[in-house]
Amino acid sequence: MEKLAEISSKASIGLVKAIPGGEVQMGSRFHPREERRIVHLAAFEIAHATVTVNQYSAFLESQAASQERWWSQEGWAWLAGISDGWGRENRKIPDAWEVQAKRPFRPVVGITWYEAEAYCNWMTYQKKRPVRLPSEEEWEYAARGEDGRPFPWGEYFDANLTNTLESGHLDTVDAGSLPGDSSPFGVMDMAGNVQEWTASRYVPLSGEVLPAQVMVVARGGSFNDSVFGSRASYRRAYPPGFFYPFLGFRVAVGIVK
Repeated sequence: MEKLAEISSKASIGLVKAIPGGEVQMGSRFHPREERRIVHLAAFEIAHATVTVNQYSAFLESQAASQERWWSQEGWAWLAGISDGWGRENRKIPDAWEVQAKRPFRPVVGITWYEAEAYCNWMTYQKKRPVRLPSEEEWEYAARGEDGRPFPWGEYFDANLTNTLESGHLDTVDAGSLPGDSSPFGVMDMAGNVQEWTASRYVPLSGEVLPAQVMVVARGGSFNDSVFGSRASYRRAYPPGFFYPFLGFRVAVGIVK
């Protein structure tokens, strides 16, 4: 019990940034998925960087990742091997965890939406406040600010500020270690480093061919993406059981209103 208490005490949301509510312009004219629209958002808080290997390891070391109480019904079925694992050999730990564990301050990757959701549920219990995945609208607003800029830092792409294919890192770097990739609200790594799961389900466009199952929106660019995919308005969709070495998540704090 003392060991579990010690591990739980290591559970950390990290630094969060307050995002004011209001009417926000979403989308762009550059891709059919990026529908331009006005949305109203309540105030919320969002982590200034993605969840790191070190933060996620507290979830694993506490044994909470193997407890059904933190998982949705669909997530528990995935963990139990009932639904498609998309080639995942060990569903109890993120993909390539042995390698990731040696890089504690990098974003945790190789992780499904189900695992991110379970982590948030556990963190909610630990911190006694709502911890969740951000909606895609919250994510985009936190990345673009009130003026709707295409990149967190401004109007024009600069490979020296972020971690995309053009930057040449070809792998993740420590979360929040590139000060240039910062939004007007001080939120880091939203143009590059890793793509991020959101809480939003994806609705296919008319005629769009996708797997015949639930799809979840992922936002943000990564070391595996070019400049076009690093724009704050760009949207991707994956099945919730997918995982990639360039796909992680960050948390939001507060009740969705």
